[in-house]
Amino acid sequence: MNKHFDNNKRILVIDFCNYEDYPIGGYLSFAKNLMGCFGHDLALVGIATQHNDPVGKWFQKDINGCKYDFFAIARYNRSKTKHLIPDRLAGFLLVNYYKKRIFKIDITNIFIQRQELLLSIAGSNCRNICYSFAGLENPLNISKYRYAGHIANLFEWFFFKRLKFVKTILASGDENAIDEMIQRSNGEVSKQSIIKFPTRINTDIFRPLSRVEVRKELNLSNTATILITTGRLAPLKGWKFMIDCFILFEKEVSNSKFYFIGEGEEYKKIQDYIAKNNLTEKVLLVGEKKSEEIALFLNASDLFIMGSYKEGWSTSLIEAIACGIPACVTNFSSAKDIIIEGENGYVIDEHNTEMFAKGMLRAVEMPSPVYNDNVMEYGVNKLKAELLKIWELI
Repeated sequence: MNKHFDNNKRILVIDFCNYEDYPIGGYLSFAKNLMGCFGHDLALVGIATQHNDPVGKWFQKDINGCKYDFFAIARYNRSKTKHLIPDRLAGFLLVNYYKKRIFKIDITNIFIQRQELLLSIAGSNCRNICYSFAGLENPLNISKYRYAGHIANLFEWFFFKRLKFVKTILASGDENAIDEMIQRSNGEVSKQSIIKFPTRINTDIFRPLSRVEVRKELNLSNTATILITTGRLAPLKGWKFMIDCFILFEKEVSNSKFYFIGEGEEYKKIQDYIAKNNLTEKVLLVGEKKSEEIALFLNASDLFIMGSYKEGWSTSLIEAIACGIPACVTNFSSAKDIIIEGENGYVIDEHNTEMFAKGMLRAVEMPSPVYNDNVMEYGVNKLKAELLKIWELI
């Protein structure tokens, strides 16, 4: 284990990711932001995706040139997006199983983002836990496993009981989403105990660049109108809704193309729907990309869209606005905090294809780069100082 740092000043991050590239999404993004700020003052509990990484014991792992104390609770194949045993259940069971070995590192400060992992860890052991709500909805109600909904209420009841052992509670969501979560807790959570703490982005990467130069670098047409969306390929992200809206948009702007960046369990369904609508030359699935590549695609685009039914504090939307790209999005949590109507995009209140397509047509006419000062305050460079201001390490 790393002996150069006082364990009283270190943080144990417990998550269900490899802290590099699997699985993609907001949990991983925020964990990587923490790593960028705290370096090897963090110890990491997660999963292994490399065959030579040991499972069930602490070891030193080099991630992007920084060595971390690392404990893998399982080894996963990164090509799979859905498993026989749901990730949430696997995480809960495995952290419980390895708990004694994990805590041999003797770090008191613990950072957790996943509700099921808090159930495994939180108790009357006086550890200094900071729990961050990545999203404020009940995760089992939006699970890709249909049967999860049958135990959603029981799961959340246990979770709210465990929150009383948490010293600092952060929430990345707007006021309405926070209030709805508090109401669901039936008195277990108070408004005073919640600190609004949005997700962060790297503003050195996500910033306006020359569209002409970026399109040349990516070998994209200079004359096409390019639309883009980023994130997990999942039903709640509204992929079908966005494609249907693009079909209406494309009737008005015939030289347009729509790029999906990301991976997920619905990849094949999206591919089939694109083919069914004869859109293989118009709607393109370009897969997972690194942050630097995402920033290039965003800057090459004329419009960013999101058709989500549920979101926390949308990192994808903040990244797009930071790049100066106009956006048209549905009214999910955080949308109206990030979008300033008429200045950097539009928020459409209903999942109505005609209304949304009209919003897209209005937004694409906005001159780029659009106003982005309101999202630059969410730069990852401020994350460490702002977190330590509200969470005292012991």
